[in-house]
Amino acid sequence: MKLNSLTKAISVSLLLTPFISSAEEANSNANDIEKITVVANRVATPTNQTAASVSVIESDEIEALGFISLADILRTQTGVGVSNSGGAGKNTTLRIRGEEGYRTQLYIDGVELSDPTAPQVTPIFDDILTSQVQRVEILRGTQGLAYGADAGGVINITTNDSNQPLIGSVSAELGRFSSRLFNADVGATNDLGDFYVGVSDFSTDGFNASTNDVSGEEDGYDNTTIHVKAGVNIRQNLRAQLVVRDVDGETQFDSCFDNTTFAPTDTCSSDNESTTVRLSLGYTGDNSSHTLGVAKTDVERQFFSNNEAGFATEGSVERLDYVGQTQLAQHWLIYGIDIENEENEATGIQRFQRGAFFDYQVQATDELYLTAGLRYDDNETFGSFTSVRLSGVYLQSLSATEQLKYKATYGTGFRAPSLFEQDFNNGPFAFGDAAGLQLNEEESEGFDIGVEYSNSQGFSAGAVYFDQSIEDEIIFDGAQFQGFLQLPGETDSTGIELDVQQRFANGINLKANYTYNDTETSAGLDRIRRPKHIANAVVIYPVNDKLNISGNARLSKDAIDIGNVELSDYIIFGLNAAYKISEHLTVRLRIENLFDREYTEVAGFNTSDRAAYFGISAKL
Repeated sequence: MKLNSLTKAISVSLLLTPFISSAEEANSNANDIEKITVVANRVATPTNQTAASVSVIESDEIEALGFISLADILRTQTGVGVSNSGGAGKNTTLRIRGEEGYRTQLYIDGVELSDPTAPQVTPIFDDILTSQVQRVEILRGTQGLAYGADAGGVINITTNDSNQPLIGSVSAELGRFSSRLFNADVGATNDLGDFYVGVSDFSTDGFNASTNDVSGEEDGYDNTTIHVKAGVNIRQNLRAQLVVRDVDGETQFDSCFDNTTFAPTDTCSSDNESTTVRLSLGYTGDNSSHTLGVAKTDVERQFFSNNEAGFATEGSVERLDYVGQTQLAQHWLIYGIDIENEENEATGIQRFQRGAFFDYQVQATDELYLTAGLRYDDNETFGSFTSVRLSGVYLQSLSATEQLKYKATYGTGFRAPSLFEQDFNNGPFAFGDAAGLQLNEEESEGFDIGVEYSNSQGFSAGAVYFDQSIEDEIIFDGAQFQGFLQLPGETDSTGIELDVQQRFANGINLKANYTYNDTETSAGLDRIRRPKHIANAVVIYPVNDKLNISGNARLSKDAIDIGNVELSDYIIFGLNAAYKISEHLTVRLRIENLFDREYTEVAGFNTSDRAAYFGISAKL
């Protein structure tokens, strides 16, 4: 561990603490509202009682940052790294605490979004726009007991709600690379139920994705997203909800092969369509709640080279899930089951996995909260596996206005090889050590320990140490392209996360975070595209009732790519301003990469230079 960098970061945080703590008091109303998280346990839980490391991004911060892509919002958060291969719509990988993106699960309004046609069943981050997003929760670490044994991190998104008799808005944004974004939404609510419909259409000519493409051609992207959420209040405590989400995207990219001659070409594109439907029934009683849901996701992808159709994939995931909660005095029981059928329709291969979990939570004293959970999974191909989660929270009141929170967690899990991984090794393209290799499940283990400080003046700070490992990790042979191999031993990820935030009474909000992440393969080598140092800072400044200005900065340092190629050390700045012309009309200006910094996230792929965007929105 590079103690010099870590010591400097901690020292800066400590030096800033007296200055920030002496700021004028924040609005008492904001502090009186108890923060709630759903992502930690799949039921509403006060964050003060939660040991898991959770970040929450509210709508005001999402709007202030102004990013179009959800991935750009997520990369501002503690412990999150994002790498993008050539611009909007291109392959985007999100890593929480240094773990692979396919070990993260993604939910929108209770709907799991994953791509069963990918080599690993992975969240679809490339196509998620922020237009309809109201709130984001990020669960870091191997704490996804309620989501599945392979959940190394969970992202839970809540879309806009129709919490008024009638809401509606339209907006447009134009900018660099001939980018065009149009949004419209409408919603309503009454005693019988509610509905929300959001439509977004985004297109950009993009920029040349690959540094190896000397033609300088632009690689564009188009995305049309429709999100529907409707609920019916059957009785006072019984509610049915339907969520439908459809995303249609078209991406141009570089580095593929001609379908006939197999010669390399940079005239490549893909059409992608994903549709997810979930119907749920929820009951809420005085001391219990129950939710039963059934969902299906269909994904179709068609790839083109030199404008001729080539490889195509099609897959689906069907899921039945139930989550219940019962409270008995100071004891909470959370339990559930999930049944999932994953199918790759191109090959006809499918697989069932069944799981059940039980989580016991107790308030042992006024200050002490403890949890113990157990999960059992039965995979049709790889048999059964049992995983556990233990956690504890201790709250210490320093004064009437100050509090310390001590927390610790421990969790285990596993990931069965995907249908694609095993099918590839059994197919004609695998050779050498990978040919016919029967892959075993990966096993994961992790813990973290941390402390958080908060006071009634709107200041909070926290520090977390984490250590997690993957045993028998499955990788694709990127050197000889034999196929999928299994690494003996453990792949490790350890680090420290620091957070600090100050909310002022006049609405100014300062947030900063720093993550030190040391990742190693079982051979002791650094893992690729994982910066050892990531830092973010966000300032939201409401100048007056009409003008709101925000700025953000991101630092990335000490990352490598395949072949030990060093990636850029960089600091990127962004600026966003919104001016309210009237109660119903707002104009916005956003500038990304403010100082036009050249940098690389993935070797061989370009990143955006300075880009400005202008937008206007109108609402009822």
